[in-house]
Amino acid sequence: MITKTKRAAAVIAALFMILTLMMIYPFGLSAHAAAYAVWPTEPKFRNITTYFDAARNVNDVSGYHNGIDIEADGGSNIYAAVSGKVVAAEWMDAYGYTVIIQHPDLGVYTFYAHASQVLTSAGAQVNQGDVIAQVGSTGNSSGNHLHFGICDSLQAGWPARTYYDPMTFFTYSDNNGGGNSSNAPSSSAANKSDCNCTEDYAGEYTTKGVVTYLNIRADHNTSSAVVGEIPAGAEFIVTKGNGEWAHVEYNGKTGFASMAYMEKKAELKSEIKIDNVTAPEGTLEKGKTFSIKGNITSNLVLTKVYGGVYFRDGEATSQCAEAAPNTIKYDLSAYFDKNIAFNALGNGEYTYKIVAEDKSGASVELVKSDFTIGNVKTVSVLGDLNNDGKLNVSDIVALQSYILGKSKDFTKEQYLASDMNKDGAVDIFDLTELKRAVVKATE
Repeated sequence: MITKTKRAAAVIAALFMILTLMMIYPFGLSAHAAAYAVWPTEPKFRNITTYFDAARNVNDVSGYHNGIDIEADGGSNIYAAVSGKVVAAEWMDAYGYTVIIQHPDLGVYTFYAHASQVLTSAGAQVNQGDVIAQVGSTGNSSGNHLHFGICDSLQAGWPARTYYDPMTFFTYSDNNGGGNSSNAPSSSAANKSDCNCTEDYAGEYTTKGVVTYLNIRADHNTSSAVVGEIPAGAEFIVTKGNGEWAHVEYNGKTGFASMAYMEKKAELKSEIKIDNVTAPEGTLEKGKTFSIKGNITSNLVLTKVYGGVYFRDGEATSQCAEAAPNTIKYDLSAYFDKNIAFNALGNGEYTYKIVAEDKSGASVELVKSDFTIGNVKTVSVLGDLNNDGKLNVSDIVALQSYILGKSKDFTKEQYLASDMNKDGAVDIFDLTELKRAVVKATE
């Protein structure tokens, strides 16, 4: 009975330990910080003919590829990706001539297969960048290439699962000159200035075939610095891409990631925002200029931005503008500020607003601000242009002055009050009707 109790307690303790480790390392016990490695072939050989297949960790059979195949000339150098101890340098059947290096600090082995010959031996300590073999086509191979893989265990001396994707496990440098290489990544920024990525690839994505994590890099290449990581199975945002590399956003980090290791889950939801806005408020002096500012951002392409100054009842004034940015960012000061003149507005009550639309058809009113220019009197009686509550000769004088072009301060409210016959225009016929109304009011 005591033995069974102790055994049960041991099982519970073991389960507790496993759960604790899973909480600490939710993506596997071998999770590690990004490690720098040298590219295992000569730098000019970068063409990968077969990629890693994560299914190998479910079924450890040769039908699922447990590494990457790098096409290279026969007899060209194979380099130790990371410093370590050689545990095998021999013929290994289907792998042909193979070198296996143990890296205790990383908890993994790297293996280099199908070599034409090995240039090291078991038990040797090799430095990162040392030449350890030469490219060949030995074993089960159809042409000169290096089969490069990473695993965390050996079974009877052979690589065994768990396997890791070499393209996401390491950050690579091209310093393959032999001896100790620098652990700093390449500082090149190829394609950054002439990025050909488009918003056609924008969407919500998740990782594909990633066991540990997907690196977020500083540029569109595997030799650029790692600036963040996307855990296996995580969801993240792609703002644009070119089919090979994507602009990604995850957990506050932005950068670039390989599209070979991601799949699209959904289209981006419309999200349009504006920052650093200036908007007129309160009462402005007539003739005063006003600077329009505002930075619009969207996760979908902005197809239209329009707005400007409107009369308080919603009717547009002559001070409105419209643009078709076809970008995800738009600066109002670049166009709207040059085409909307606040100092050309007469006395009256106005509304300033800006509206943006994206390619999904979503429309968002980003800015709406009421303001007044000059002293505005509200006209409550049709024909009462001086707003004294009655119709008299002074109203006739005001309308006549406007029709003859002498009045410069005719407000929107006065204009509406002058349309005596309600035909939408203010003209001599309204003046006639106003004279009749004044005579009738004074009888």
